[in-house]
Amino acid sequence: MSPRSSQDNYESSSAAANGRRNNFITHLSMDEDTDGVKLLHNSNSDCSENPTSFLRYFLSSSGPPQIITLCLLLALALGSTVGVVPAVVEDRYARLNHGYAGEPCLQIKAGERPHECLLGNDDAQNSAALTSFISNTLTFSTSSLMGSISDERGRRGIILLGIGLSLLGPTFLVLMQLDESISPFPFYASHAFSGIVSWMAVALSSLSDVIPSEWRAPAFGMVLAGFSLGF
Repeated sequence: MSPRSSQDNYESSSAAANGRRNNFITHLSMDEDTDGVKLLHNSNSDCSENPTSFLRYFLSSSGPPQIITLCLLLALALGSTVGVVPAVVEDRYARLNHGYAGEPCLQIKAGERPHECLLGNDDAQNSAALTSFISNTLTFSTSSLMGSISDERGRRGIILLGIGLSLLGPTFLVLMQLDESISPFPFYASHAFSGIVSWMAVALSSLSDVIPSEWRAPAFGMVLAGFSLGF
């Protein structure tokens, strides 16, 4: 093939591609030619003309407000315990595993802490790392199974099971402060096994069942905002 014929073929292909692209852009810009474009345009128009219609629908529907309330309560329970976990667990490991019998470890300056407190801190970090690994592995392994069960049996039971498992950790933390003989193991074990049910994913799926498609994005945002508000 000569260089001249190759150049002609290239120019003709480029011209044809440009023509198809221009036709495609012109087709999308004409509302009367595309039902999908008209549908998207109408949905955007409705949302812009009625900015409060989503909030009225969301708050008056059955399910989404309750899910936000549960997310908020769970986040409050988790957020209120995050700050006290290092103090309680480090001191408890130092006393149970390494024979420490002095004042609480976190009341001692960092450079003056006894060796038992440092060993308790190492135990707490190792337990937290192992807990995160187990929880994430369980979530990865069981997410599809829990999704299938929720599709067949309903969302409510899976959501309540996941929330119940998530609340076991804060419960054991409170019991640890009430009884000095309780080991941190139940606290970390409950956190690890809470990864069996990803209740947040099931909660978002339940919203998809009842929220129209054009309002799903703001609905998901409100649920996540309710969870973050607790922290």
